Amino acid sequence: MCKFCKMHAQGYGKWYLNPKGFSEEFFYKLSLLDRILGREPRKVRDAKVVSESAWYPIRISKMMDEVNWSSLPFVGHLVRMYGNYVAIRGHAAQVVPLEDALKIVDLSHDHTLYPCMCKRLFKGQDEYKCLNYAPITEINRKATRGWKEKKLSPEEAKEKLQEFEEKGFVHAVFWWCEMPQSICICNCDTKYCYAARPRTWYGIENAYRKSEYVSEVDIDKCIGCGECVKRCQFGAISLGKDERARVDPKLCFGCGLCREACVQNAIKLTDRNTHPLARKIW
Repeated sequence: MCKFCKMHAQGYGKWYLNPKGFSEEFFYKLSLLDRILGREPRKVRDAKVVSESAWYPIRISKMMDEVNWSSLPFVGHLVRMYGNYVAIRGHAAQVVPLEDALKIVDLSHDHTLYPCMCKRLFKGQDEYKCLNYAPITEINRKATRGWKEKKLSPEEAKEKLQEFEEKGFVHAVFWWCEMPQSICICNCDTKYCYAARPRTWYGIENAYRKSEYVSEVDIDKCIGCGECVKRCQFGAISLGKDERARVDPKLCFGCGLCREACVQNAIKLTDRNTHPLARKIW
C-alpha cells in the first residue's frame, strides 16, 4: 500500500503506525457540512449503524451478493472499479505481519475481542478473534443490541495475536471511512473473511491490500518439509523439482505465516517496496 503510506504515514513509515489514526480527535472530527447540519461526524454515524445492526452478518451477506456482480461479463469491470472506490473510502483492510500487529497494540488502547462476524455467517460459529480498540469500542458499548466482548490488557492482546499466528490466522488492520483511522485487527481465515474474498475471488484490490512485505526463502536452509506450503492461504508457495520451497512474489501477501511454520528459519520477510517483482503489486 505504498501510495497510501505516502499520503497518510506522515513520517511514521506506514499509515497504520501513524498515531493520528488512533486518536479520538480524528475519529470525532466534524466536517463543515456536519457543523452546518448539526450532526455527528461520518465515522461516528457509520459506526453506530453497524454496531446497532442486530443482523450484521446479513449485511455482510448482502454485500457479498453485490460483489458477485463483478464476475459478470460487460458490467464486471465497472463493478470492480466501484468496489475499489468504495473500499478505500469505507471499511477495508491491509494485511500485516505479527510484528506490525504488535506495534498497533502499543499505539492503541481499550483492547477488546469480539466474535468474528464473517465466521458467524459462513460457518455458524462464534470465535473471539476480532481485536478492536478505541474509539470504535466506545460506540460498540453504546449499541442497544449489546456486544459480547472480552476485554484484554495490552499484554493479553499481544498474547492473543501470537496465539492467532500459531493457529494460522492472517492478521489484517482495518481502516474506517478515512485513512489513517484504524479500528481493529482482523485475525481470520481468508476463505471466510468478507474483506479477503472480494480480493482473492474477484480482484477488488482495495478491499484487502497486500502487506508492506513479501516472503523470501533461503534455499540453502530449506529441507523441503512443505509446512510453509500448507500454511499459505494465498497459494504463493510451492515445492520445486529440487523439493525446495519457492515463493511466487506476485501471489504473496506478505502475512508471514509461512515464516512462523518454518522450523529451519529459512523464510524471512523483506520490504515489498524494494522487491524487483513485488514492489508494484499491492
